[in-house]
Amino acid sequence: MNIRGPITINDIVAATGLSRATIDRVLNKRPGVHPRTQAHVLRVLARLENDGQSGQPEHFVLERREAYRFGIVVQAGATFTRSVLDTVEKMKEAESSAATLQAVASRSDEETVEHIRAMGKESEGLAVVSKNIEPVKSALKELQNAGKSVVALVSDLDATVRNAYVGIDNRAAGQLAGFILGRCLEASGEAKVAVVVGYFSYLCQEDREIGFRSLLRQRFPRIEIVEVIKGDDSREATYEAALRLFNDRRDIAGIYNVAGGNFGLARAIDEAQLVRRPLYIAHEVNEVTEPLLRRGVIDFLISQSVESLVRTSRQVLIDLRLGGGSVRELNHLPVHVVTEFTLVSSNGGK
Repeated sequence: MNIRGPITINDIVAATGLSRATIDRVLNKRPGVHPRTQAHVLRVLARLENDGQSGQPEHFVLERREAYRFGIVVQAGATFTRSVLDTVEKMKEAESSAATLQAVASRSDEETVEHIRAMGKESEGLAVVSKNIEPVKSALKELQNAGKSVVALVSDLDATVRNAYVGIDNRAAGQLAGFILGRCLEASGEAKVAVVVGYFSYLCQEDREIGFRSLLRQRFPRIEIVEVIKGDDSREATYEAALRLFNDRRDIAGIYNVAGGNFGLARAIDEAQLVRRPLYIAHEVNEVTEPLLRRGVIDFLISQSVESLVRTSRQVLIDLRLGGGSVRELNHLPVHVVTEFTLVSSNGGK
């Protein structure tokens, strides 16, 4: 099928909220698209053609913009939460889409449950960054029982309470951190390293720590993890816990932070006045980590694009709403390793 006249694939993308790849498959009659999605695209195309003939090309796009309403609930560190909310607002201002997004921040487990239930009533699906704990899982199961879709964003959830996951492969990210740290420290012989976590109830943090530990054990057995610091994703708690560690152990050669609290961790490193500054690996490029990377406090950042996270979660929610049979359960995004020399070309944030 060929699109004639002023109608372009971009017009159909804006009117349907689907990806260019999906539109292309439908228009060229290629397999892999659910029949309901195919029918939806063809209805949109017919309406766009009719509107073009009647001199009202914008009518359908505006009408479809309100067709799908999805929500994003973010319970995470303050810096990452702001980056998600800001990205959602920028996307609203910059583009027209058949799927509107509303994002809210949560400061506690109780508030997360409240947001899930409140936004679930107003939306046709939710993307959620949250702990994998029973109250949250119970609220998400209620949402699914009501016919709403759930996407786990950044940190996975039990497969029984979400339809899909969008984010990096966190186990592989931890292995990557272990490989970088191991290669950098192996020449010094035996080395002692520490891991900083926020909450293991975030599966992303647990998976990163597991991947890191397993890689070191398999590839660099002379490098020993001597401490796991619990920082509660807070700069204050991370600072206090890290300073206690450095006061007790002056031989820490490397630190891998799977969570937030990087400002506090950097402050503790500075105040501890260790004989040798530890190799420091963390996650996400943001307003806190970027200056630390530029100053040489952080050596490597393992990052992902927040815009890609939001866009992909929206697309998955749309496909789930349309009954797309080809929706993947696991949607792994690319991992970026950022140093002070590659910072300009990177994007992402937590």
